Amino acid sequence: MYRNVFLFSVVMLLSACAGKNVEQPVTDEVEPMEPEYPITVPFEAGVGVEREIKLSDIADSVQYVPLETNDKCLIDFINSGKVVKTGKYWFVSSNTRLYQYTADGKFVRNIGSRGGGPGQFNYFQQIDVNEDTGLIFMLTTSGKVNVYEMATGKFLYDIKIPDKETAQFAMLNDTLVVAFMLNSSGQQKERIYISGQKGNILNTFYRSDLFEVKSGTRWLMMSGIDRYMFRYKDLICYKEFYNDTLFVVTEKELQPRYVFDLGKYSIPIDCRMEACDGDWKTYNTVAAPYIRNQVIETDSLLFMPYNYWAGEKQRERHMVLYDKKTKECFSVPSGYIKNDFPGALPLRPATSLDRNILVSVWEVGDLMKEAEKNPAVLEHPQLKKLTEDDNPVLMVVYMK
Repeated sequence: MYRNVFLFSVVMLLSACAGKNVEQPVTDEVEPMEPEYPITVPFEAGVGVEREIKLSDIADSVQYVPLETNDKCLIDFINSGKVVKTGKYWFVSSNTRLYQYTADGKFVRNIGSRGGGPGQFNYFQQIDVNEDTGLIFMLTTSGKVNVYEMATGKFLYDIKIPDKETAQFAMLNDTLVVAFMLNSSGQQKERIYISGQKGNILNTFYRSDLFEVKSGTRWLMMSGIDRYMFRYKDLICYKEFYNDTLFVVTEKELQPRYVFDLGKYSIPIDCRMEACDGDWKTYNTVAAPYIRNQVIETDSLLFMPYNYWAGEKQRERHMVLYDKKTKECFSVPSGYIKNDFPGALPLRPATSLDRNILVSVWEVGDLMKEAEKNPAVLEHPQLKKLTEDDNPVLMVVYMK
């Protein structure tokens, strides 16, 4: 996060007499000050202000990591918003397979398998890791979190979770689970719960945006890039599309960190797909003027990729940036940042790894389309050997 450092210089009077020693200026450095949270982000204003920037303006370098392709790791789909990196490994996932790769993209193993036995699952929603203890945590759809050993992929034990519509999670420590619940029924009062190793609920945080579903049929608007629970530095953050606030989750409270002033782009409850009772025609009309935004934080910038909920603009890609130093919001043309580093693939981040590293996932088909427009893409040493049947490529951006 941006920190202000103020330097106060005290200049000593210098004697005009010859032969006098000249004393050096004394500089006192004040401890960096934390910003006062919550911070209001002028998102609505940023949508209307377009500014073109180059990747070199905000980043030091770009690395490409082609994920190895073989019979054991044929990846048909990646949850791009849920890519995880440790010092030695990448973890990428679909909803049914978790792939472990080395830092340079060599396939290591699949973690777990489908089934009903120990360490198995039917589907899973998200993973978390603790690099210090060498553990991988997998939120499954079977009412538990599976725990594996990072170095070997061995299943160790599972953690029970409450019988609720859990969507994403993070671990406060190796035993405490923080989980986010969707509200497809309109009447799911709990939005975040914290539970212990035996599934006992220790704390619950509630929502107020409840509504009636007329037919009793549940509807959801979800995608593979959704990020409801994620990390920034040592913080667990929570932000859902229907909420204008990004919170830091602690064992005792939700702490507001950023409030996004969506203004006219904030979707009313009765315009949501869930509240429209699955009437796509009505939803496509009433929800068209509104925006749903993600939030990806680095020390200097907030990246906010967004799209419209419905209508003709739904498939268009846009992005607003918030400069923490100047407190300004602005849009980038076409929703991508132009890449002037070798490789030239434009940046639209899917997630962040830590304070200053962004990741974008490129399907090889999309990468080849970029290469048709700019052949220099495939001249990059890390990209030149790609074929159309290869696994996706991770674009890793190291921020200034």
